[in-house]
Amino acid sequence: MSTAALPVLTPQDFTSDQDVRWCPGCGDYSILAQMKKVLPTLGVAPENTVFIRASAVQAGFRIT
Repeated sequence: MSTAALPVLTPQDFTSDQDVRWCPGCGDYSILAQMKKVLPTLGVAPENTVFIRASAVQAGFRIT
């Protein structure tokens, strides 16, 4: 059994160099901020993390 210390992760570890573009006011920016805050506490490396979601805007659906 290994007793090596796990690296301490920070929100910066879950930040990408890609531009994030969502519609203004959609709320996804606050969701992203919260995910960056919570993910380091899980102890899972960024390269072992994936999110998949559908977007009504990208799919062409109108929600009224």
